[in-house]
Amino acid sequence: MDEEPKRMLVKLKLPRKLVNRLDRIARERGIRRSRLIASLLADWVEYYVEDRFEPFSMRLDRVGVIDKLLGEIVVVRMIRGEPYCDYCKSFICGHARYVKKLYSRKKRKILMDEADLGDDSG
Repeated sequence: MDEEPKRMLVKLKLPRKLVNRLDRIARERGIRRSRLIASLLADWVEYYVEDRFEPFSMRLDRVGVIDKLLGEIVVVRMIRGEPYCDYCKSFICGHARYVKKLYSRKKRKILMDEADLGDDSG
């Protein structure tokens, strides 16, 4: 049985100005251009795909997120109270937005549980 490769080579013909900007952004973030483009495309496709992300592991200071589109487990750390994606080197990528939602849901649940405890003791 032949298994499909996890990655595929895709060639894009892009305007030189755009490639120069992508290179600059990739250099500033310390990541490869291909990783930046994959992340940008995955974020764009995020709006068309349901269930792109799934929590893998959740700790107080970091979350492992399964990105089904990229086929990777991405680590998102909490830095100064904000999610920071190690994969994209960004505070605002899809991974960081997903973790922000997870933390707000968890915080809401904790607050609701505390409110329920307060009602029972009165």
